[in-house]
Amino acid sequence: MQIETIRTRIIKVASKLVRSGRSLYFKLASSFVYQTFFWKVLRQIQKLQLE
Repeated sequence: MQIETIRTRIIKVASKLVRSGRSLYFKLASSFVYQTFFWKVLRQIQKLQLE
């Protein structure tokens, strides 16, 4: 995949950041076609060891 494709699928997402008490929730639109891909990439990013 090219970076432009990944950016288009992940960054250009219909979503909403919702605050409830002390928590923040990221809500994706139910019609978002790439939900599975989005969450897979997010899990991979969280696994990265940043220095």
